[in-house]
Amino acid sequence: MKNATKFIITILLAVMCGLSYAQTNEPDYKKPPKRNEKVLGTISVETYEKECHNSYECPTEQDAYVKLLEQAKKEYSNKAVEIRDMKTEAKYRNWVRIKNQDWTGYCKLSAVGKVVYTLDPSSQFKETISPAIEKAFRNVREGSRMAINQVTVTNGINKEETKDQLIDILLDKGYKVVAKEYLEKLYEEQQAQQSGIYNDKTTVQDNNFSAVGYFINVKVTETSLRVQVINVSTGEYEGNATVNF
Repeated sequence: MKNATKFIITILLAVMCGLSYAQTNEPDYKKPPKRNEKVLGTISVETYEKECHNSYECPTEQDAYVKLLEQAKKEYSNKAVEIRDMKTEAKYRNWVRIKNQDWTGYCKLSAVGKVVYTLDPSSQFKETISPAIEKAFRNVREGSRMAINQVTVTNGINKEETKDQLIDILLDKGYKVVAKEYLEKLYEEQQAQQSGIYNDKTTVQDNNFSAVGYFINVKVTETSLRVQVINVSTGEYEGNATVNF
């Protein structure tokens, strides 16, 4: 009984290992889109019809992939596209077996797959920043005044362009954005006032700082985007959202 159990376990392990090996060695065009890939659409084709004497002579999945990719490049000529999640189906015609001979007939493959292209870091930011802001700002009233505190980016992303895009999105969503540099000048002026040396024309009022309700921190890595919203008055995090690419 024990030997039989061991035998069954050995068989199951072998099958599981075989399935794992098959999955990891699948070509990329049969796998789902990667995190940094955007799906443009779905495309389908049929391979050439070919006379064959057995199934091994029929058009292959590689033939179907090549044809799908050719078609995708024609339809999306302005992007470096690839195929993902490809599925095929064999179609046969006049598949008969003549006496004492091999099977003979005509066959071709129909194939369907997703057309994708790889997002660069800058494009990833554009794709994810808006939903990340919506998630992080759930408790922030529309029209609130805020300042961008920190913007941290990974290699390949221009920090100033990222900051400009962030400001544009915040303004489009109805928020008021105050330059952090302006707040720093206000602080310096306030310190000067307290020392008795100040300019009457630039006197800092108490509500200059309290008018800014939130600080915003944005961090972009190779795999994710994080947005943090900090309440200036309390120092508490009002919102925190992370979106994976």
